[in-house]
Amino acid sequence: RMLDHPNIHVLLNTDYREVESYFPFREMIYTGPIDTFFDERFGKLPYRSIRFDFETLDSPNYQPVGTVNYPNDYEFTRVTEFKHLTGQDHPRTTIVREYPCADGDPYYPVPNPENAELYKRYQALAEATPGVHFAGRLATYKYYNMDQVVAQALALHRRLQKRNWSDVKSVIHRPAHYPDHVLSNGDGRAAVLPRV
Repeated sequence: RMLDHPNIHVLLNTDYREVESYFPFREMIYTGPIDTFFDERFGKLPYRSIRFDFETLDSPNYQPVGTVNYPNDYEFTRVTEFKHLTGQDHPRTTIVREYPCADGDPYYPVPNPENAELYKRYQALAEATPGVHFAGRLATYKYYNMDQVVAQALALHRRLQKRNWSDVKSVIHRPAHYPDHVLSNGDGRAAVLPRV
């Protein structure tokens, strides 16, 4: 129901750059890779990825808790059994094993001094980009747990709510029916928030 609003548009399998002229914005919250936003102007920031292997087992349980981490001695780093998270009662169970890998979707920044310096160059561009707020793991090139990402999102929301919008000079002239906020995670998905 949250997305059932005439000013909210969800676009799947869409490159944001192909549709940005159709959705002018005053403020955008960008959560995709920061280097992608700037067309990898200074080079690509490296990330580690994850391969997920799902398996359904003829057993009511696989492990006693939802997630178990397996450091060092295993090829996989984590096993999640979903029924512990959803409260399901079923004679079978589904698990997923997570394997770290180099190729695939970006999940984890690779922390080292060289990458930190490269990120700082993109961060300087981000700070000089009016109306765009870079948030989340990919846009800030930092490893965050979910609670940290939620706290970051709430802090950004509070800052935006306190802003005196009459002082903001919009560079984009648009009809009044256009939305004010566009959310994009940089992988081709974007959601437009209604004005409040």
